[in-house]
Amino acid sequence: MVAGPELREPAVERLVAELQALPPGSLVPRDWILGRLADHPPTPGAPFPGPAPAVDLTVDDLATLFGKRPSTVRGWIERGDFPGAYKLHGKEWRVPPSALDAFQQAQRARRANPQAEAKADLSAWRAARRSLTGPHQDKRR
Repeated sequence: MVAGPELREPAVERLVAELQALPPGSLVPRDWILGRLADHPPTPGAPFPGPAPAVDLTVDDLATLFGKRPSTVRGWIERGDFPGAYKLHGKEWRVPPSALDAFQQAQRARRANPQAEAKADLSAWRAARRSLTGPHQDKRR
């Protein structure tokens, strides 16, 4: 449970304001947060981290971010959920930040309209079933 604004220390209050100014889904370096929470006030002209640097993420990074197992994340990548993901030296998967953004937007869209995906899956199933049975299907109704 987070304390109300009247119970927070000035350093925490300042940190909360700075974090709320960041775009949703931003990754903030741990050392920066610890520095902001230190008792001393920030040094004038100290750079604000802004968006995270554009570094491609590993499977372990994504697993930690989403609270999933690396095997689950690998399955998402192999399924094509992260457009632009690639294997570094043919071994380790890397995911560019743009692919992470695309994945998160797709997840938000799925949550906003869960019925659309179910209907699409059912349509695909019906189409596949029709193609397997062919035009001379025995209709007994």
